[in-house]
Amino acid sequence: MQIFESSLNGADRPCAPKECAQCGGCRTLWYNGEYPRNHGADGNKKVSVRCFRCPQCGLTWSVIPEGMLPYRNLPVARFEELMDAELAGEGARPPPTVNEKSSVRRACKNLSQRISLLCGLLGQQMPLEANADLCCFWRALRKLGPTGHILVRLARDFKTSLLACYRSLQAHWAREEVPV
Repeated sequence: MQIFESSLNGADRPCAPKECAQCGGCRTLWYNGEYPRNHGADGNKKVSVRCFRCPQCGLTWSVIPEGMLPYRNLPVARFEELMDAELAGEGARPPPTVNEKSSVRRACKNLSQRISLLCGLLGQQMPLEANADLCCFWRALRKLGPTGHILVRLARDFKTSLLACYRSLQAHWAREEVPV
């Protein structure tokens, strides 16, 4: 599972989720190490992502550092700036690099496939027509607030992200065994 550092509200480590079947959210997670992750459009910078483990149920949690997107190395502020420029038809300042252009192109593709899902999750907070295009959706989404806040809300309330679903949404005891 992934949570955003900003959702910890200054706490040193996250607590288990309230929906945990084993502990009901009453346990503090144990520090379980960290791993390096690429940061920035070119991927040259590295940042450490801290990991925590629930001693009761065994779920692990990665804490996404401030200003980062899940599964993307483009910072949230730059992604927001580039998406605004791309969908509004005006140039971003400074102009996007080759890596940023391809990252935004992939993000637009992923986001356009998730419009109906995200509209269903966010409900009447974001009224859209059934056949809304990506530009209309992005403008409505931006009216809800900064992209960083929207990412935290999607992760906290719906266990998903703007551009993709998290890879492990179920506890290990609830997953079905896949026959080999």
